[in-house]
Amino acid sequence: MSESFYNKNAEQLAELYLSKTFEQVHQSWLSYLTPVLNTKDARILDLGAGAGRDSKYMAEQGAKNNVSITAIEPALTLAQLGKHQTQDLNVRWLQDSLPDLHAVTKQEVSFDLILLSAVWMHIPDSQRARSLRKLANLLKPGGKLVISLRHGPSGDERNMFDVCSDQLQHMSKEFGLSPSLVTDKNADVIGRESVTWQTVVLIKETN
Repeated sequence: MSESFYNKNAEQLAELYLSKTFEQVHQSWLSYLTPVLNTKDARILDLGAGAGRDSKYMAEQGAKNNVSITAIEPALTLAQLGKHQTQDLNVRWLQDSLPDLHAVTKQEVSFDLILLSAVWMHIPDSQRARSLRKLANLLKPGGKLVISLRHGPSGDERNMFDVCSDQLQHMSKEFGLSPSLVTDKNADVIGRESVTWQTVVLIKETN
């Protein structure tokens, strides 16, 4: 991942990310999140947590049920801004990255929901199977893996790889994950004409 880009442009990126609400960005899969937020002591892993918008929302909405968020952001400067956004909430920040997620694995906990928002396009093909295996292993049976797929060029120096919902669904089945939602391609909420987004929700099989 282009950590140097995210560190160098952290302030501007944070302002951009925080200009839209969680609901505006994630409307398509909110019905999958609500039951998790209503589960006592549920655990959520927010991978690529950026400036903390999503972690903050999920921690606030799940506060009455003691829902805990583990937020992962490899770019340290961006993570510092995220920590500020989520101070006094039940959010723990770790520096880690796919495909290995060493720091998360050491916690020896499993999650009710894992969110990868604007992350998958940073992972090269050669690391995607390992990443999915790791994510599946971190999910509780019946847990949900939510992946947003960005289609379109980066428009800057960031290295982004092509993504495909069909490829993701096919690969996920190897690791006991079943597709539950695959959205159509939707317009970028920030207004970038060359960028569209899809969301894929995968459920970990219970048997």
